[in-house]
Amino acid sequence: MTATGKAQTLASKRVSVGVWTEWVPGARWTNEGMTRLLGYIIEGAAQSGEFIFRIIMIDALREEVRQDLASLSAIEGVDYTIECPNDSAVSNSFPELATFANRNVPVEGWIVLYPQFQHALLLDAPVAAIFPDGIPVAYPTVDAGAWGPAGYHVRWRDAVKTMLDGADRVITFSEHVAKDHGERLFGVPAEKVRVVPHAPPDLQHLAPYAVKRQRTPESRRAAADLLRAYATEHGIGHLADFPFEEVDYVAISTQDRVTKNIRIITEAVRRLIREERVNIKMFMTAPIHFGATWTPLPALLEREMFAADLISMTDLPRDVHAAFYHCAALAVHSSIFEGGRGVFPYYEAVSVGTPCLMGDGPHTQELIAGSPGLAPFVFDPNDAVGLAKLVQNVLANRDAVQAKQLAEYEILSKRTWQDVARDYVTAATIGEFDPTSRRRGGAR
Repeated sequence: MTATGKAQTLASKRVSVGVWTEWVPGARWTNEGMTRLLGYIIEGAAQSGEFIFRIIMIDALREEVRQDLASLSAIEGVDYTIECPNDSAVSNSFPELATFANRNVPVEGWIVLYPQFQHALLLDAPVAAIFPDGIPVAYPTVDAGAWGPAGYHVRWRDAVKTMLDGADRVITFSEHVAKDHGERLFGVPAEKVRVVPHAPPDLQHLAPYAVKRQRTPESRRAAADLLRAYATEHGIGHLADFPFEEVDYVAISTQDRVTKNIRIITEAVRRLIREERVNIKMFMTAPIHFGATWTPLPALLEREMFAADLISMTDLPRDVHAAFYHCAALAVHSSIFEGGRGVFPYYEAVSVGTPCLMGDGPHTQELIAGSPGLAPFVFDPNDAVGLAKLVQNVLANRDAVQAKQLAEYEILSKRTWQDVARDYVTAATIGEFDPTSRRRGGAR
C-alpha cells in the first residue's frame, strides 16, 4: 500500500470534524493566537489517534497554512486536511464556500475558529462556535470608525451576536468569559456553553537544543543562529548578525491591541535602561504601527526616542518563535484581559527554558486559584515601576524562577491536548440537531 493509501486508511477510521474559517486574502495566519491554538488541538488529535480535523480555507492562504501546519507534530492527511475549492469564484464567496463544504467535506460537526465567522450558520452539520472573549464590547476602542452606524466594532458585535444565537454550542476557554462576556454581554444561555480550558502548550519539540527545558550557552547559540538565519532570509539586515545569545532581552509575543498593554512593558524597560543602567533590550512579535492612534505604543516610542531598544520581528515560523523565547532572558505578557486561564506566553516560554511575568487580570486570577505558586510572578499591569523591579529580580534569580515556574507547568500539564481535542470534538458533535431550526438571519 502506498503512503497516501495508508494515510487515507488511517483517516477513515477517525471521527471527522470540520474547522470553519473566513480569512480573506492578505489576512494574517502565522503566529496568531487562535491559529497557534488550532495547532495544539491538531497535535492533540495526533496523539490520540481518534480524530481528524478538516480545515476549510480560501485558496489564497493554502500554502501559508500548509507551511505553518507542517511544523506540527502531526501528519497532513492523517491528523488534519486543508480543504480548498481551487476555484477563486467559490473561495472568495463565503456562502459559496459553505456550499462547497457541505458537498465535499463530510464531517460530524464543525468548530468555528472565530465567533464573527457567521457564514458557518450555512453549514449542514452541528456548529460549535469558539468565543474567546468579547473584548471589543467590554473594552471599547476610542475610534470614530468603530462605533458609528457602520463602525467596524458594530459590525463585529452584530456578527458575533448572530453567530452565538445561531450556533448549536458555544465554546469558551474559561469560566470568566462564559459568565461575564458570554452570558452578561451577549445573552448566551449557560446550558449552551461548554468551557474547554487549554492544556499547557509545549514548544520543546521545536527546540531540541533546550535539553530538559534548560538554557545553556550552547543552546542559546543554536537558537540565536535560527533567529539570524530568519533575519537574513527575510531581509532584516540589522538583525542578520545580531548577537542574540549575548544580549539579555525581554520577549513579548502578542499583537499590539487595546488590552495587550505593551506600553507598560516599554515604560518599565525604558526605566531600567535609562535610570537603572540595566543592559537589556525588548523584542516583540507585533508590528509597530507608527502614526496609529488606536495604540499608545508608537507615540511612546517616538516621544521617548526609544525605537532602537524595542525591536519588532513579525510572522515568525513556529520553530523560530520557540528560538525567540529560548534566547530571551525572560518573557513578559502585560495583558489586562485574556480569554483563557493564564496566558500562552507563560506556557510557551517556560516549556523552552525561559521564565515569564504575567499582568494581573481575571485570566491570571483563574490560573493562580489552582496554581498559587505562580502568584509571585503576576504584576499590576498599570505599575511600570513595580514591573521594572520584578524584571530585575528575575534577571538576578533567573534559574530559581525558571525552576519554580517549571514545577507549576509540570503540574498543569496533567491536562493534555488529547483531553482538549476530545472536549472540542464532544462539543461539536454531541446533541440533537435539526438544521431547519437553526437561526440563519445574519448568514448572508
